[in-house]
Order: sequence, then structure tokens, then C-alpha cells
Amino acid sequence: MSTTFGIRIPSLDVVVPIARRRGIGDGKVDVWFTEPTGELLPDELEVIAMDNSNQGIHTIKDIKDHISGSQ
Repeated sequence: MSTTFGIRIPSLDVVVPIARRRGIGDGKVDVWFTEPTGELLPDELEVIAMDNSNQGIHTIKDIKDHISGSQ
């Protein structure tokens, strides 16, 4: 199962994709930023699941933790 995560740009009232989560089998997932500047965003910034459920990822920190393997 995969999910695209985005952040809301308030002035434009749009959600811009910044990361992706993909199941790779045996209960493991792969998470990466699709937008390189995503890793510069503040940890507490909320992310929005654009095409699936959040599956435990709610903030930029959650994405960073999955990428680093600490979650």
C-alpha cells in the first residue's frame, strides 16, 4: 500500500506533495521525500495523506523518523 503525503500552502489553499510511503513486503515500508526541500521543513509541520490514510505518519518528524529507520 502506498501513500503520497503533502503540506498545505495556506496562501494558495492547495496541498503540495512532498513525500511518499510504499510497502515493500514483509511488513516493511520505504519512505522518501519527493521534494528535496522537504527535509528542511520544521518537524512539527502537519502532513496530509493525499491518496490513502496517514498510516502513522502525521508530521514531518514522522517522515524523517521513518527515513532514518528510527521508527
